[in-house]
Amino acid sequence: MIKGNYFENNADLQFTVGHFVDWQTLIPLQEDDFSDAAEFKKTDNKALEFAPANTVECLEGYRAVWSQIGKVCGNEVAPAARSMEKHGIKLVNGKVNFPPDTQRIVDLIANAGMLGTNMSRRNGGLQMALTSSSVVFELMSRADVAFGISASCFNLGEVIERFGDAEMIATWVPQMAQGQVCGAMALTEPNFGSDLSRVTTRAEKDADGNWSLTGTKRFITHACGLNERPSVILTLARSAGAGAKGLSFFLVHSEDIEVTRIEDKMGLHTSPTCEIVFEKSKAQLIGEEGLGLVKYAIQMMNGARMGIAVQSVGIAQAAYEEGKKYASERVQFGMTIENLPPVKRILDDNEAYVHAMRALAYRSCEVVDHYDGLRKKLAKAGHDERAIRKFPEVVTLDKLAKLLTPTAKLFNSEMANFVAYHSLQIFGGSGYTEEFDIARIYRDARITTIYEGTTQLQAVAAIGSIVEGAREGGTLHNYITAEIAKLADDQNRKQLARDFFLFLQLVPRYKDLENKESLAIDIVTGFAYLFCNILLCQQAGIAAKNKHPITDDKSRVAKHFSALSRRYLAGLEAALSIAA
Repeated sequence: MIKGNYFENNADLQFTVGHFVDWQTLIPLQEDDFSDAAEFKKTDNKALEFAPANTVECLEGYRAVWSQIGKVCGNEVAPAARSMEKHGIKLVNGKVNFPPDTQRIVDLIANAGMLGTNMSRRNGGLQMALTSSSVVFELMSRADVAFGISASCFNLGEVIERFGDAEMIATWVPQMAQGQVCGAMALTEPNFGSDLSRVTTRAEKDADGNWSLTGTKRFITHACGLNERPSVILTLARSAGAGAKGLSFFLVHSEDIEVTRIEDKMGLHTSPTCEIVFEKSKAQLIGEEGLGLVKYAIQMMNGARMGIAVQSVGIAQAAYEEGKKYASERVQFGMTIENLPPVKRILDDNEAYVHAMRALAYRSCEVVDHYDGLRKKLAKAGHDERAIRKFPEVVTLDKLAKLLTPTAKLFNSEMANFVAYHSLQIFGGSGYTEEFDIARIYRDARITTIYEGTTQLQAVAAIGSIVEGAREGGTLHNYITAEIAKLADDQNRKQLARDFFLFLQLVPRYKDLENKESLAIDIVTGFAYLFCNILLCQQAGIAAKNKHPITDDKSRVAKHFSALSRRYLAGLEAALSIAA
């Protein structure tokens, strides 16, 4: 793997978080108008000592973390990735053994106080929202996806902090932020993966009000903990009758379950995917009974899906960089192969897709953070839940989040596989061996279109928002129209307006198809191409306006992706004509 500081050496990532994300809106919401800093002045509470007093100060703190994590990822994780995979993980007498480097680097990050990115500083975390913490996850995913998953599992403490009671939060969240206790999410069962409303793991309450769980869960990441670190397992179980309303959410300690096997997987060889058995296992109820799926698990899954969208960016970046490096060194026909037109096309396509994926991921994270932050602000101001849901801005952000979350997961995971596939092609036969890291990257990429909801399920989740929102006055229609209007370049603005008009004509044709469900993926992907095209043109305009060093690269990439987008929309139009 290429070494170096993965943040400092990535111009596009630095540009995206430095010039494209609307921190002026997001940070004051996340920091509750910097109330922690104000409280520290009054109380000298040491937990709040590093709370920022303004947006600039907060962003400086973020950048310090990103740079330090980038250094760890490029100089510690990436060089160890191959040896960690070769060592693998082993289940011995119900205990999973990890590679020594996994624990060493987790310790390194935890000791630096940078493991609990998403938990509040009051509980020992860094108090980052989704957008800022996603930079950390992207960097880790580029270095080694399996390690990134291990490190990110500690941040399931955020779910406890959001939904647990005061005692549960005080017991577990500080330990998770410090890296003493890992987290796991147990939803899937051997017979029920996507159809979670039919979960059968039973939750029973005794006469003293104590809960216990009985059942089996499969494909549970880090249910085993991490070596001597135990896990707290956030578990969906049936506490009442049939259907979604009979499900509740529980916390179970890993010492109270049995790990019966770990999956022998195609990729992610150092990320433990466990089958676990609950046998009257002690459990604590999280939140209210009956809201396990409809409130808690759904919100947790939405966050996880955005995590995969970001993870996919890291994978694609790794694949692109490895292919680019090999092409610049491999000589054939008297020249380095980067100069051969077929290879240059792969490199240009891959670069454009990585930029597009990143723009889509961080814009989607931004919308989710804006939605969550605004809701918290309104709740603190005294508005009840019902009133908050009716605020026009909340309604709009909610609809956009429900559109962009599955769209980003769908598009980015598919494109991560595209980039990894074509990067491997640059290596020729050598790429099919384990001599180069591209083989591992290629294998690891494959799962992204499957876990946390397959591509097909993401299409189902997004298509309704597109069909409904594309009508005149609809949320999608208004949002995209406004985003196009932001473009300063008159030619780009007019061309993208034409592209959007074409897309709007395709949606009713899709609705009229007899077997339209089979083309839902194509419509959602078409929207993703269009939206990414708009975002990249916006970035090119911002770079030019600020005379940023990346201006020429951004202009070139935006132009190249525009061609990819229009090619896809033309193909979509042809597909709808054939299907009609």
